[in-house]
Order: sequence, then C-alpha cells, then structure tokens
Amino acid sequence: MPAVAVAWRGTTENRTLAPAAIQGDRIIVAGEATAEAWSPDGARAWTSPLAMPANFAPRPAPEHVVIGGRKGLSVLEMADGSTAWRATPTEAFGAPLVHGNRLLVGDGSDLAAFALADGAPLWRYTVHGSAGIFYAPAARGGTLFLGAGDGHLTALDADSGAVRWSIDRFGQWQYLRQMALTADGGVLVAGGYDDAVYGLNPTDGAILWRFEAGNFINSQLVHEGGVYFWSPTGWVIGLDARTGDRRWRTRTHRFGSDGRADWAPIMAEVRASGPWLWVLDMGHRLHVLDRANGREAAAPDLPFRARPFVTPTADPDRLVFGTVEGDVVMARVSGLPTETGR
Repeated sequence: MPAVAVAWRGTTENRTLAPAAIQGDRIIVAGEATAEAWSPDGARAWTSPLAMPANFAPRPAPEHVVIGGRKGLSVLEMADGSTAWRATPTEAFGAPLVHGNRLLVGDGSDLAAFALADGAPLWRYTVHGSAGIFYAPAARGGTLFLGAGDGHLTALDADSGAVRWSIDRFGQWQYLRQMALTADGGVLVAGGYDDAVYGLNPTDGAILWRFEAGNFINSQLVHEGGVYFWSPTGWVIGLDARTGDRRWRTRTHRFGSDGRADWAPIMAEVRASGPWLWVLDMGHRLHVLDRANGREAAAPDLPFRARPFVTPTADPDRLVFGTVEGDVVMARVSGLPTETGR
C-alpha cells in the first residue's frame, strides 16, 4: 500500500513557509522571519533573519539565493546565509527571476534589473499604462520575455532592457501568467487571463497553439516535453508542449457523476520527478499520477498538515513539504508501482 512517511522534521523560525527550493545538497526555506538552509539528513546549515517576509519560493543560484517578498527582497550568500544586499520596492515586488549574473523583478509597472552579486541597478523597463508586473519574466539566452497586465508580450534585451519586439494582444489574454520555455527553447508556454494556455514562438511571439482550459490557470509545469496543470473545472491535464495537443486528463471533481469522492481543491503547483507527477490537495492528500498517461497510482494522506507546496528532490522517492506550524519535512513515498506508462 503506497504511503508517505516522515524521514525527518525540522523546526524553523517561521510560522508560514513559502515553497521550498533545492540547490545541490541544500534545501532552502523562507517565511515571515528567516531564510534557512537544511541538509538532506535534517541538519540546519544556517539561518538568516529577514527584514521583510518571503512571499515567493527562494530563487537559488550557484553562489547566492534570492529571497523575494512583495515588500522587499534579500540576496544571501549560499555558503553561510550572510546578506549580500537587500532592496525595497517603489511599489511592490513581483516574483523574481535569476538569469545569469542578473536579478529581474517586477516593481509596480517597472521591470527592474540588478546585478546579482552586489545589487547595482542595471536598468528599468516600464510597461504600458498602470499595469503591474506580478509574474517573473522568462529568459532564453540574451532575451527576456515579459507578459504584464498591459496585454503585451514583450521581448527585451537582457543586457540593456531595450525592446526587441512587442505584440499587443490585450483582447486575447490581457496578461500572461508564469511563462516558461521548453528545454529546447522552441516554445514559450504561458497561461492567459482568458482561461487558455498558450504555446508561443519565442522568436516573434506568434501563437503556435492555444488550449482552452475552461478557467484561468495560475501556473503550469513545463517538464520534459509536457505541460501539466490543474484546472478548477475539475481536471489535471497533460499537454504536448510542442503542439498543445491534450495527451490525457484526469478528473479531480466528479460532481456526483460516479459516486466517488472529489479531490480537495488544489493550491499547490503540480511538480514532477522521475515518472511521477505530484499533486497536493488542500485536504493534505498527495495524488501521485503517472506522467505518461495521467493515471492515479496512489493517493496517500500525509501524516501532517501541509502548506500548499511539494518540492521534489534528486531522489524521486523523497519530497520536501512545509507544515502549517512552520516546520520543514523530508518525506519518503513508498509502495509505488514499478511499472509506469501503460
């Protein structure tokens, strides 16, 4: 019988954890009071007090980790958690992006670029009107892609912030959510405010495909040629990232059609490791789906009350969670099928 067991549980200095991140042999967590690094065996490597609460998952880089919040951000040294620099917004920060030696972050209607090492301001780009930038841009090589609330998809030069091209599609999507490129860089995947998921050409912004999701999609996972997300219409959906064709869908809300229980609502982002998709619902149940066909292989209850995130590690059977009390948990999933994709 598939089950989730706690390998270790560590008490942090926080009550409300943002989603955890993994960098090498470090598990990075942050909340309203501190950012912390933990080792895979449950030892705390360092703790760093925060000037402002973390609202977004840490963004790790080889030598630094960015702890982002709406009211401020801190860039810490990965080795010991010491503060390299801090910044406060003119209005409010959105989710940050680390791209090479730069940190990109929305600040009200501006996309601001900083030097990652020391916080030196590099440039700012202002979007049309009073639209805000809440989601991080995506990046391919020297190009950034921004889809703010002005309805434009804009390609910017990462060095200077100069506009390479911009397309106004306000009437189609208003703004784009959580953009991500496929591994080969050939498709830019984004969720639109018009209840659709888009595959876009990163060369010129042309729409390669559009999938009607039936409700707005806050986030989608782009992973190994697939696009995966939960729709509030009651489905987890898997698409082909190149074509937008639906590979499968798995019902989460049956609306009494077959007498089986509905899943609890889903706030956590869908994550993947090995052959599995990990879908955590608000009832503290982990739904394990076969990534190839969407079949539910297991749905074990967690032995703790979880914050709405699950973070895979390099070991496909080990996952990191946060608890509603502010603890960080390393859990092992056992009893999963050995044969998948059939």
